[in-house]
Amino acid sequence: MSRISNRDYIYLIWKDYKTRQRYVIGELSKNGKYQFNYRIEDVNKAIENGFEPLVAFPDINDVYESHDMFPAFSSRLPDKRRKDVKEILAKYQLEKYDTFELLKKSGGKLPTDSLEFIDPIFLDENNIERDFYIAGVRHYDYCDKKIKHERFILEINEKLILERECNNSHDKYAVKVMNKENKVIGYIPVFFSKEISEAIKNNRKISCVVINKECSDTCEECIKVRIIIV
Repeated sequence: MSRISNRDYIYLIWKDYKTRQRYVIGELSKNGKYQFNYRIEDVNKAIENGFEPLVAFPDINDVYESHDMFPAFSSRLPDKRRKDVKEILAKYQLEKYDTFELLKKSGGKLPTDSLEFIDPIFLDENNIERDFYIAGVRHYDYCDKKIKHERFILEINEKLILERECNNSHDKYAVKVMNKENKVIGYIPVFFSKEISEAIKNNRKISCVVINKECSDTCEECIKVRIIIV
């Protein structure tokens, strides 16, 4: 659970379709009531690259509050009246329908836009565990359409190596991900890179293992990992 000062948080991510760069544009939190605000520095960068403020939240400097989940976000979730809602909740290990937790676990992704919710990492937590896809895999030829097989082998449960790359021009907190042969296969996504970089710097015990792998046309979501920080 991502919690600061008795507030639970999830972050809203926007991906630039052209560059595939991701920006943490906003924070959704709750403590009795829901609150949404943009992260000014990040959303301004996103706006420079084509992002437009959400219709329901037009003023990037405002803080929006509601006693109920904002319809702009709850509409991204399966209807609780669906016949298969129990199966959906079981998929995300939820005992009851909770819009906040379902957004956190499912990501609330739609095929009509490039928004996604993620469960942020706060390093003052203990036993942090997150599942996510490695970023930038397409640049390292994991999927090769010509020969139709993986250029390098990865095994499920294989332990991966994390290393800070402080001279990265795209992300000053960049953390590259390497296989057991020290071959770079991608990077920690930008919405986790700062915290994981700090965890490495502070010698926190970190485990990163492959939990799923597949090839796709874009190879954007090819290698899924589980990271544990203690």
